[in-house]
Amino acid sequence: MGYSVINGAKLAWQQLGDGPEDLILIHGLAANRAFWFSTASAMAERFRVTLFDLRGHGYSELSPDGYAAAAMASDVLGLMDALDISDAVLAGHSYGGAIALEATAQAPARVRRLALFDSRIQVLQPAMRLNDQPLSAYEKAVAAASAEAYGYDWERETQVGFRFLEATARLRVDGLDAALRDSFTPFGEGRGAARAARQWLRILEETRAPGEFEQVGTPPEDLTRLDVPTLLMYAQGSRCMPSGEALSKLLPNNRIQVLLGAGHFFPVSHAAAVNQELSGFLNEPVPA
Repeated sequence: MGYSVINGAKLAWQQLGDGPEDLILIHGLAANRAFWFSTASAMAERFRVTLFDLRGHGYSELSPDGYAAAAMASDVLGLMDALDISDAVLAGHSYGGAIALEATAQAPARVRRLALFDSRIQVLQPAMRLNDQPLSAYEKAVAAASAEAYGYDWERETQVGFRFLEATARLRVDGLDAALRDSFTPFGEGRGAARAARQWLRILEETRAPGEFEQVGTPPEDLTRLDVPTLLMYAQGSRCMPSGEALSKLLPNNRIQVLLGAGHFFPVSHAAAVNQELSGFLNEPVPA
């Protein structure tokens, strides 16, 4: 693991493989670079794969601001400079996909290909409500437990994705989630889950991140000019699907893939399917 100071924050990173091309994998909010270990290992024979912790996450430094997708995109480009990466494939999950898209908008010549996995794009999907899609049993349990413990009003909530992460973190820290844990959901089973929950609450309580997360980013009309080969992969029934459908109409060079029987965190729960789809996308010839 190495560290680089990027835009005033010390970011933790690591690299796998020594292929002739670069692939940068960007995790979502409340996760860390370990989220992508399966995919990084699968891609390391062909690529030099770079993983890093977003500011405030994992072993990267907590900063008072810089959490908007556009600001974190600047972190990605700054890290590329620090690691002498002239151009790369960018792949991101959830908020990490929004970051990858913003980095592409800021420096399209530096992005060879783009892959977004179940990413909500604020400018295309400004609101997300609990009942936009049928609730899973896990979501129902978290909503009920957090409403009882903390008084969350889920019927009025318009930013349910961010609020869901907050609710699950609080339940984990307070020990009220024993019946809700699994290996794929935020702060579930595994070493470091409680630490990650506490870390996420620090971001929410000690920084300007909550307001910055809602900044909308690149306008849709600018997205139409991003002629970068793009893979859009979304879970069937995902609350982020409106973003995927909008991107499929806006981006001039994309294909969308819907993964059946999966939830939002499918790069972990369905890693083999993700790795196969990403590998196939990366092997496609670039249009002349």
